[in-house]
Amino acid sequence: MVLASLAIVLALLAAYARQAAVNSDQFANRATAALRDDSVRSLIARKLTDEVILKNQADLIAARPIIESAASDVVGGRAFANLFRKAVRDAHRALFKRDQNTVTLTVADIGAVLAAALEQVRPELARKLSSTERVEVVERNIGSLSATLADIAERVQLLAVMLLVLSLAFVAGALLLSRDRRQTVVELGVGAAVAGVVLVVAYSVLRSIAVGQVEGPDEQAAARAVWDAFLGDLRTAAWILAACGVVVAAAASSLVKPRPFGRPLRVAADWLATEPRRPAFRALRGAAFVAAGVIVLLARDAVVVLLMSALGIYLIYEGVSAVLRLVYRPDEKAQTQAAVRRFGRRLAPVAIAGLVIAVLVGTFFASGGTTTAAPARGPCNGHRELCDKPLDEVALVATHNSMSVPLPGWYSSVQERPIGDQLHDGVRGLLIDTHYADRLPNGKIRTFFGSADQLRKQAKIDGVSDDTLAAAQRLRDRLGFEGEGERGMYLCHSFCELGATRLDSVLDDLHTFLVANPGAVVVVINQDYVSPEDFVEAVEDAGVAEFAYPGPVRGPWPTLREMVDSGKRVVFLAENEAGGAPWYQLAYDGITEETPYAFNNVVQLTKPSNLAASCAANRGSAGSPIFLLNHWITTDPLPLPSQASEVNAYDALLKRARDCQRTRKHVPNLVAVNFYLRGDVFRVVDTLNGLRGP
Repeated sequence: MVLASLAIVLALLAAYARQAAVNSDQFANRATAALRDDSVRSLIARKLTDEVILKNQADLIAARPIIESAASDVVGGRAFANLFRKAVRDAHRALFKRDQNTVTLTVADIGAVLAAALEQVRPELARKLSSTERVEVVERNIGSLSATLADIAERVQLLAVMLLVLSLAFVAGALLLSRDRRQTVVELGVGAAVAGVVLVVAYSVLRSIAVGQVEGPDEQAAARAVWDAFLGDLRTAAWILAACGVVVAAAASSLVKPRPFGRPLRVAADWLATEPRRPAFRALRGAAFVAAGVIVLLARDAVVVLLMSALGIYLIYEGVSAVLRLVYRPDEKAQTQAAVRRFGRRLAPVAIAGLVIAVLVGTFFASGGTTTAAPARGPCNGHRELCDKPLDEVALVATHNSMSVPLPGWYSSVQERPIGDQLHDGVRGLLIDTHYADRLPNGKIRTFFGSADQLRKQAKIDGVSDDTLAAAQRLRDRLGFEGEGERGMYLCHSFCELGATRLDSVLDDLHTFLVANPGAVVVVINQDYVSPEDFVEAVEDAGVAEFAYPGPVRGPWPTLREMVDSGKRVVFLAENEAGGAPWYQLAYDGITEETPYAFNNVVQLTKPSNLAASCAANRGSAGSPIFLLNHWITTDPLPLPSQASEVNAYDALLKRARDCQRTRKHVPNLVAVNFYLRGDVFRVVDTLNGLRGP
């Protein structure tokens, strides 16, 4: 019986360790759950601030208060929670899977998250912080513990099951050897109850000892929160074990005749009040009383927990016994009725005990007692209603020539704000052009075409007018675009001489946005004049490849929630040549279909009689999962925002989108416009997504 009780406790501990300590995902979830405590958040915010300032001491020491304030807000947010959970999970896997002497918890991309928090109030400070890529939160030398933990992890997977089987074997053995099996079951229940109470008391004592090892009130509060996040459910499980033991004891004792109320207390009081006959036992009894008194004086909290735990368990016992006394009846004279009632009396306590245990255990599991949920899920692209929709059923705001913005070096633009700002404004589709270009010693950018034939071919593909082509060639000839330069990849519309932005800077902005916005799903269509290998390398160098969606691109698409949960939430498509990585695929090879894009006046997109032609099939095969609605007016070399205001107006844009949806039997997934801040493209997309009425 004693061995059975011990095996049950060990089985509980092993099962809990298997779920909460060995499982990397659950361990990370519990660590992240600790961030809900204010003291934990404050300490981590202080650590982040110190790391950021130490790396940029001269520039940022004066900004410490605002950085720490922003860090405190960041630690409580979803973006940091996701980064922190990933860091803890990676550190846990490293700790349990290979021998190492040091464990380091490093949170990546924290500079990007802090920069996003400071962007509105201190943009110049935000730019400095974004360079802080990694922060070490914890570093500890653990000696050879990693190898030991790896060995334990391999064995603990089976240990819980083996101990449970062993406890059942001990229970069976106790019953087989017992002369009074009812009494043995009662004692087994009492043993389980005592084991549960001992676990609760041990939890409190060890918690106090662990917290006492930490200096400072704030640090101790954080230590208590972390302890509870990892072991709080174990205390609940111990209470469940104790309650189940009491129910079993009460049910077993009722099978013959329930004991009167208070009988266990009177027996215990008599036992304590009776002096042993032998002097040695008397001395031992006196010493025990002295020791108990000392413990009460020195460890009052633990004693209070013990007494309250014992009282709670005893009250459960008396309550169950009171219910079971209701089903007890004296034997009837009639033999048949007596047999039936005896059967009922024996069955009822078992049924009631089973019901109570089922409720207790069910409540424990239903409340997540064995698991801790990952960080709370947020909206997808800003709306929870979109999370359950697959990507090919969701409309997104997209910008045509997203990189063409009023930045230094751009002679004209078709969008109002840079790509980083577009993303923050809600743009989720980027139509970009990538080129090789040479940066000359005088700072000018010269497009690399390879040959005059390639230049003319590219201009035709881009729909560039002869006037624009001639203007670009005159610029090259007259304004000093000569000499040797440093070749790189740039975002340009046909001619980098008319405006260019480095590809790596835009990818850095995309990476920062993705880190700071864990619910965002983005589609990038690249009109590529660079090799896929070079483009993929640039994406990898910027850290964006870890977010790239690898497929499948044919058949059912994942929901936005599935893409967000997997972390693979950027779809990269190439117009001309894909490859270099599984996630970089051809747009118009069974993935994307589109409308025409060569419109020279407003009536082509607004006059009802012209809408059918504007929705006709262009590139891509019918039935492709992603439908691109091209909706802009081309007036090279001078784009006109006033025309964008007309075609982007709510009624005009929605009518064309609805007509194209009926014609092509597909919701426009990418509604691509010029001057996205003109008109009502965001409202139109919300209407297409069913987020608002027409």
